[in-house]
Amino acid sequence: MGFRFVALVTLSVCLLLLCIGLIWLGFGKKNEAIDTLSPKLTPDYLAKREILNSLYYEVRQKGSLQQSAMATVCQMANDSDWNVRVRALSVLYHVRNPQQRREAIQTALQRLKDHEWVVRNYALRVLAAQQAKEFVPQILPLLNDPQPEVRQEAKKTLQQLGYKVSE
Repeated sequence: MGFRFVALVTLSVCLLLLCIGLIWLGFGKKNEAIDTLSPKLTPDYLAKREILNSLYYEVRQKGSLQQSAMATVCQMANDSDWNVRVRALSVLYHVRNPQQRREAIQTALQRLKDHEWVVRNYALRVLAAQQAKEFVPQILPLLNDPQPEVRQEAKKTLQQLGYKVSE
């Protein structure tokens, strides 16, 4: 029993020293790639997120937005922060008013060329939800997108629009 206790204490001390050494060498630092994926919780971002959240619930309930609110959403779909662009597209996904539907489709079409793959993905979802069959030629190039998630979403969008897509 005495030997086991000494061995356990020795092992615990070694593990503690190893952890301290790893922290000292910087292995506990955040990965920059992971850090870029999370939104910067600046007051500007938080305000935009709050506005878009309230508009999201409004459009889900009513199917349309006031014209000034729709203009705000379309403007935020061009924001410099991709998180804001994605949130704006998630609002446009639920628009059912015919005039606003056309605006939602036009905004989504612009975002198909976005440099962030997540935004392109959400733009495809908007086009599928809005049944934008007339814009299939703009969707087809995304079947060859460098990002596999976008290729998969493009295929899914075309299928939702009534087209057969082979594997």
